[in-house]
Amino acid sequence: MDFFGIGPLELILILVVLLIVVGPAKLPEVAGSIGRGIRKFREATKELTKDFKEMTEEVKDAEKEVSTALDPTGGLTKDLKEMAKEVKDVRQEIGTALKLDTGLTDDLRGMGKEIKDVAKEASSALQPAPEEKVDAQKEDGEG
Repeated sequence: MDFFGIGPLELILILVVLLIVVGPAKLPEVAGSIGRGIRKFREATKELTKDFKEMTEEVKDAEKEVSTALDPTGGLTKDLKEMAKEVKDVRQEIGTALKLDTGLTDDLRGMGKEIKDVAKEASSALQPAPEEKVDAQKEDGEG
C-alpha cells in the first residue's frame, strides 16, 4: 500500500523523525496542518483536472467546427460516397441475379429448340410423302 509513492516503512520513518523534530506536544497540531494542506492540494488538483477536461472538450468542439468550415459541402461528400457504395452493392446484386438468370435463359433456349424440333417433326408427319405427291398428281392429271 503506497501513500503518495511512499511505502509503509518509509511512512513510519517520517513519523518518527517528525515526532523527534516537533515533539509530542505539537504533533497533533502539525498533523492537522498537514491534513488540511493535503485536502487543499487534492481540491486544487480536482479543480485543475476539471479545467483541463473542459478545455479538452472546447478544443474538440472547435476542431469539429473547423472541419465543418473546411468542408464546404457540409458532409455532402460523405453522403455521396455512401450512395456510391450502395449503387455498387446493387450492381453486384443485379450481376449475381443475372448470372442466376443465365442458367434459366439457357434452359429456356434449350426448351425452345426442343419445341422447334417437335414442331418440325409434326409438320413433316402431316405433309404427304414425296411418293404420295406424285401419285396425287397423276390422279389429278388423269381425271
